[in-house]
Amino acid sequence: MKRITSLYEAQNKVLSDIQLCIKRIHDLTQEPVEAVKEGIATIRAIRTAVYEELNQIQHEEMILRAIDYLQKKTLGVGKIEWSWNPRQTGSGDEPDLVGRENNRIKISAEITTSEKPIGVIDKRMRRTLDKLNKMEGSRYYFVRTTVMESRALTKVSNSNYTIKVRKI
Repeated sequence: MKRITSLYEAQNKVLSDIQLCIKRIHDLTQEPVEAVKEGIATIRAIRTAVYEELNQIQHEEMILRAIDYLQKKTLGVGKIEWSWNPRQTGSGDEPDLVGRENNRIKISAEITTSEKPIGVIDKRMRRTLDKLNKMEGSRYYFVRTTVMESRALTKVSNSNYTIKVRKI
């Protein structure tokens, strides 16, 4: 996990990632498409250049919104040190976000940017909630959409987990 020493610097990193991603798309779409073959080549080039970035950048940004939410809504005035796995690179026993106070884990959080809990996404949600429920501190699962929030709340309730689901 990487320590977040400055939220401002982390936000600037995300902005820089966004700008680079959009520049890549812009560079790849300069020429007009006048045939299917050209269009497919352009789409493939865009997918190759930015597919993974589209997911990872959203994940980074949502982790930062989770920190903002936790600082404003639940934590009070304590000094929390944050660590994150911005690119979903943590090991199986690490959450996306950890908040420590006096070297003790106070918060463990998982973040998903998925829009709908269908198929693989629904199964991944189950595994993520199982993993999160075994972690230390107050546990949070952050989602983007109402439908993901509803599905996560159902899974948490059915499994009697102590996880707070939050839509941000």
